[in-house]
Amino acid sequence: MTETNVRSATHIDTDESALDDALEMTFPASDPVAPPAITRINVAADKFATKTDGFQTGIDLRKIKIAVLVTDGFEQAELLEPMQALEAAGATVEIISDKIGSVQGFEHTAKGKSIDVDISLDDARPDDYSAVLLPGGVVNGDAMRTLPKARKFVQELNRANKPIASICHGGWLLISAGIANDRTVTSWPSLQDDFTNAGAVWVDKEVVCDANFVTARKPHDIPAFNKAFISLLRHHQP
Repeated sequence: MTETNVRSATHIDTDESALDDALEMTFPASDPVAPPAITRINVAADKFATKTDGFQTGIDLRKIKIAVLVTDGFEQAELLEPMQALEAAGATVEIISDKIGSVQGFEHTAKGKSIDVDISLDDARPDDYSAVLLPGGVVNGDAMRTLPKARKFVQELNRANKPIASICHGGWLLISAGIANDRTVTSWPSLQDDFTNAGAVWVDKEVVCDANFVTARKPHDIPAFNKAFISLLRHHQP
């Protein structure tokens, strides 16, 4: 298997908030210089899969097919790590995009891994999926919220009470789709006002579960996010 670039999860306990601010991708397409605090490591793909933290044991999601709505500029860890955990639990994961061929990921401000698109947003049918994952990345999140078909996709899944999982800037699509009202959520902190103005209750927690929603703030929260999403999927199995 090819090697995959992933972010180090190491934080300085006394200043974790400041370090997360430095590490989180802000404008990957316009800022070519990564902050000096960023640490990147190369690990083999089989080691990358260990980020599922073992909670896939005994979980069988073979009847579950999950859509990932994404375009260029997604935060790499927020797509690849949940996808690894979901596939380890037996789920089928399909990448849906407005782009053809592949979409470009970023590790904060630096170009990362490109991932193949499985189906175009024009052709994807919400009824074919059991859940949807919305990765972050400010460029990706801002672009996805402007797409009428992306908004309709999550609206239809929400009407069917299917699980919707968003992390970081992926939550922008929930707001633009008009489905954040009266929900308790979290996200990258800069979205707090957007969620509040949309009628949501925003809280600063690593992961928040509200009915069919699972939301998280940032890459550091991915292990808790994966665990909560898989738990929700188990209770929504067909």
